[in-house]
Amino acid sequence: MFNMLFGLKDIHTVIANQRKIGGAAEADSITLSSGETYLNPVFTNVDFSKGQYVSVGFIDEDGQNIIAHVDQIAVIKGLEHKLICQLKNAFIKQMLVRDTLQYLQKLCEVNSGFITKTFKKEALRLVHDISVTELQKHNFSLPFPVEEKVVKLA
Repeated sequence: MFNMLFGLKDIHTVIANQRKIGGAAEADSITLSSGETYLNPVFTNVDFSKGQYVSVGFIDEDGQNIIAHVDQIAVIKGLEHKLICQLKNAFIKQMLVRDTLQYLQKLCEVNSGFITKTFKKEALRLVHDISVTELQKHNFSLPFPVEEKVVKLA
């Protein structure tokens, strides 16, 4: 368990600070008042207007993109902030790993030849988010050595 979340404000904080903290907000399930239940939803958006939360957007494990008014939400179970490598939702996990690797590739290209402390910190944060295993699976190498003991494996 990475970090327990307690409501829409926490979900919004994770989404708004995704670049700094990595990962995503995922729940075990979300049930709407109509009775529909979605497993392993990963939250993508929280809209608010005039200080009130209005709607939430999430992608379920089948890749279905859903937007629901907050009044339609009956129960959210097991809401947590997780690293990408810890996500149970395989659809969004694959998408986020791909996007992170693309970003990491561009970051390495921009910093080609210059391994600064800031670049190394950002790159290691991204590797920590997706795991060393994903780097190896995609035959991706960084311009500096990565110690597996420092970076947690999924």
